Amino acid sequence: MNAVFKTFLALIRLPGYAGISLAMFLSGIASSFAVPYTSLFGATEAHMTPLRLGIFMTLTAVSSVVVSAYLGRIADKRSDKKRIVLLSIAGSALGYALLCVTRNYILLTIFGCVFLSIGAAVFPQLFTFSKARLHAEGIENTELPMATLRTTLSCAWVFGPAAGAIVLGVSGFNGLFLSAAGAFAVAGVIVLFMREPKVYDALEAGDKTSSEIPQQGKNAHVYAALVSFTLIGMGSAIATIMLPVLIVDQLHGTTAHVAQMVGLGAFAEIPMMLMLGGASRRINKANMIAFASLSHIVYFAGIAIAPNLWVLVPLQILNAVVVAVTSCLGMSYFQEMMPGALARATTLFFNTMRTGSVMAGVASGFVAATWGYRAVFVFCVMLATTASVVLFIFNYQRGAKVFIDPIADLPAEPVIDPVAPGTALEVAAPAQPVNNV
Repeated sequence: MNAVFKTFLALIRLPGYAGISLAMFLSGIASSFAVPYTSLFGATEAHMTPLRLGIFMTLTAVSSVVVSAYLGRIADKRSDKKRIVLLSIAGSALGYALLCVTRNYILLTIFGCVFLSIGAAVFPQLFTFSKARLHAEGIENTELPMATLRTTLSCAWVFGPAAGAIVLGVSGFNGLFLSAAGAFAVAGVIVLFMREPKVYDALEAGDKTSSEIPQQGKNAHVYAALVSFTLIGMGSAIATIMLPVLIVDQLHGTTAHVAQMVGLGAFAEIPMMLMLGGASRRINKANMIAFASLSHIVYFAGIAIAPNLWVLVPLQILNAVVVAVTSCLGMSYFQEMMPGALARATTLFFNTMRTGSVMAGVASGFVAATWGYRAVFVFCVMLATTASVVLFIFNYQRGAKVFIDPIADLPAEPVIDPVAPGTALEVAAPAQPVNNV
């Protein structure tokens, strides 16, 4: 515990890290207020049918993929990344504020496709901005700081949905969405007064010299990872859309119960992410991700047959395993399979989750309208099973490559745990400065 506390203090002392952590936390609070209740808003307040709700969620997700990918390409080419962060935060704030002014289906869809799609880039751009800040200060080992930032986001989701449920009960959906918009606005003010990193990550800059994805990025193993992560993301997105509706409509719960389920899962993710962030260079990522996908099968099967709300409580731990593993290890998993294409590998990782979200909307709406809400989670079992099979097959076929330690080829030296006692400052200590920012 003392080592963890020392590490935390060392991270806070990093230039700009406290500010970006606060902005990440506030953005997480805003998302945790609005996202869990968006489908409930559509079903109960805007009176959308299951199919219309699915179409609304899908169109918003499609727009998010297109717009966020475009903003990502712009950010890769510009040194003023802060402007892209501010634009995405402004999109979220304005989008949720506009949801308060109408219940018209067409207008809601337009607001979602325009403003919320811009806001979908908030977290990718915040992480990009954060990594640029760290590298601008000459900090080479960014795995633990970035994992800690991801944990900050999870902390926001621990009590954010519960607080959102209170706001929803007191002031309705208008008060809820205005609160989310306000939190995004405060996060934007914090980023506005932060210093702009003027130096690109050396690996990112080097990646720009190639106009094509390397050959190793075109093999079956990368495609298998794309398929598997897309299916995992699709299952997670369906659960995000349909679990609140199932709790209220089928299990006779309340919005407070929805908040408790979401908050419990986020709380369970925190220690898992800290552990994975500290040991990510020594973890067998391929096998860890494959076994985590098995947790999804049990999670969805449990929801499909749950006789009451309390059965859902322990199941949130399984979902936390999937979220923690895919969030902390997924990006580096793609990067290790595509050496020399860091930016493209990172883009592929984020696009799998977004593509899963795109497919989730219509698929969940169609299944729910045809066979009911519980059948949606049976469908998710099928998705998770397929993802697991693909991962295990291709991990086995890759053979020894899967089991190579990422640091095995480095010169022999003592392996230092970044959270071991007395090493916290070493983790956060800058290497040779790249430039003064």
